[in-house]
Amino acid sequence: MSFHPKKGFKLVTIVSFIIIVSIVLTMLISIHSSYSVSRQSLVNNYLSGNYDRAMDLSAATGNLLVRIQKSVDSMATIWQRNESIDPMLLNDLYATHSEYFESLSIVRKDTILMEIAPSNKKELQVGKSIDSPISRSLIKLKESKMTDPFVGKTGNLLILVSSPLYDKNNNYYGYIAGTIYLHNSNILQLILEKNVESDGSYVFAVDSKGNVIFHPDPTMIGKNIASNEAVWKVIAGLNGSIEYEDNSGKQFYAGYAYNMGSGWGIVSQTPAEIVNGPLNNLLQSSALQSLPLLFITLAAGWLLTYLVVRPLHMLAEYSNRMLKEWSIDDLPPVRSATYEIKLLYSSLRTTARQMQKYIRKLRTETALDGLTGLANRRNFDATLEAWCLAKEPFSMIMLDIDHFKLVNDTYGHPVGDQVIQFLAATMRNVSREGDLCFRYGGEELGILLRGANKERAYFVAERLRHMVSNTPSPSGECITISLGIVDFPEQGRFPEELITRADEALYMSKREGRNRTTVYREPVAAIELPEQQ
Repeated sequence: MSFHPKKGFKLVTIVSFIIIVSIVLTMLISIHSSYSVSRQSLVNNYLSGNYDRAMDLSAATGNLLVRIQKSVDSMATIWQRNESIDPMLLNDLYATHSEYFESLSIVRKDTILMEIAPSNKKELQVGKSIDSPISRSLIKLKESKMTDPFVGKTGNLLILVSSPLYDKNNNYYGYIAGTIYLHNSNILQLILEKNVESDGSYVFAVDSKGNVIFHPDPTMIGKNIASNEAVWKVIAGLNGSIEYEDNSGKQFYAGYAYNMGSGWGIVSQTPAEIVNGPLNNLLQSSALQSLPLLFITLAAGWLLTYLVVRPLHMLAEYSNRMLKEWSIDDLPPVRSATYEIKLLYSSLRTTARQMQKYIRKLRTETALDGLTGLANRRNFDATLEAWCLAKEPFSMIMLDIDHFKLVNDTYGHPVGDQVIQFLAATMRNVSREGDLCFRYGGEELGILLRGANKERAYFVAERLRHMVSNTPSPSGECITISLGIVDFPEQGRFPEELITRADEALYMSKREGRNRTTVYREPVAAIELPEQQ
């Protein structure tokens, strides 16, 4: 770049530099937008694909377990017909169902093992007692049952699929059970292990308690991973997809499906890093395609310097500020005879105005409760966490309306909403600048009081309670509220702990007759302070 100490920069050089900066910014925004959209599309594809795969495998696994249970039930029917199954027939049944079971056994109601196939199972001897908690529970249950995974006498993690045995007179004899070793090859593994992909995607299954019953890594079988976010969702009976981080800090795109019949959950997941390759290629391609436009624009800038330099410079400055600040004044007037400059000016002004409207609307919607205008739950959670991290003293008041259901039932929900709005307005009147009034949910609201101790919070709470109870609400009658107070850091250092203890104090107010304020104690007890006027 040429520089003249007295004259400054050459105009052509300045214009060229502005054009380059503008185009580079536009190129980066375009690439970033393309990257974001493409990444989200890839993520959605993996989430959708893993969800579909988990649902399909859950259905297939459920159908397989139904067939396995029916096969054991049919063996019980055969036993009832003759009130026995001779060893040869039991071995034939085992051979027929060996893809399902590691062994078949018949156990009498006194826990004595009567028959087993194959007969070479040295760890189990015919005529010996199988006096285990699982065996006793099956005998007591007297129903068809597939057990949760447990460690057998052989040290193997296994599942029993059993059916009760009754003689022709319908007298209970015992049960017949098929054994599935989870560490060994079986038909369940044949279904699930096919879904290990070259891109790192794989499937695993857990029982109702979060114990792994299938995993491509055999060392994981039998481990409890209920703390895994996808796992605790699926064992809670949910179906869906999620982007989450496992206990080792690795990101996954997972789909999960719950099987109601067995209580098992299937999780299909893909490492998040799989999207990096396609996205890097997209970045390189977008950058290369943008270079010709950069050079063409630079050449045009040299030719059109004296026609467009000043208005273009103004528009570029405004565009740059808009991108950096996201909140600026309206676009100043630009005088130019160039059609393209006029069109660019008009488009940029319209875009800026629409963007400002959208940003203002978005900020309002994401920060405030639509009914009351108070901070919403998300705003409250973020503020509470920030105040806890700042480690500056504050107090929290949680409150709700006594017998609010009666207000809704008597006057209708529109009046109930007006009562909540009335309470919100009263809360604003008793709070200070810097405090945060919020709606926690339903008729439960609260106030975060910055720098206040529990005595100050009690004063504010009692003032609010008296104002509400002595002022007619939109229903035409006065309402009452119950309040609970907790103090940071004396009575809690973490958001969850503070919320829980504030709720406990609030519910103590409810239990002691409502229309009162309780400061949290261990155990919680109402504080006796002089009433403030």
